[in-house]
Amino acid sequence: MARFGMDICVASRSPGRMVRRLAKLATSYVETRLETQFEALDLSFNQWIALKVVHDGVVTCAGQLARELGMTTGATTRLLDTLEGHGLLLRDRGSADRRIVRLVLTDEGKAVTKALSPHVVGAWGDIFADIDQAEAEAFIATLAKLFAKAEQLTEAEECVA
Repeated sequence: MARFGMDICVASRSPGRMVRRLAKLATSYVETRLETQFEALDLSFNQWIALKVVHDGVVTCAGQLARELGMTTGATTRLLDTLEGHGLLLRDRGSADRRIVRLVLTDEGKAVTKALSPHVVGAWGDIFADIDQAEAEAFIATLAKLFAKAEQLTEAEECVA
């Protein structure tokens, strides 16, 4: 198990700071680089992310989407209203339990997601340009481990609260 001492957690090398700043800088770069494509489709970056995570099956309902995007349920409802208004997404109440509302992309939503994906991947490729394939795969594997542990710890805390 890795342990961090105070010497590694100084401002310039702090893992927490670097992860936070990387997320902010990378997201800002991708969003700025693709601003024209998003504007042409009348989409925000958060709306794009919503389409992508629904498309990929990462989220299936509004509550999961709110957690994924770090948004309030009210803000998520407004985001979903907009996507539904653009004809990109549907709220499906097709199950026997009407309390369950599944998020489903329309054919147009699938087409938009498919069309934008190569551009988004290309922008992320710019950020990873100085990293070889083995480093990229190791980075992703490490992120997956960190993500799983952070989720586990967060869920444990929610159960205690």
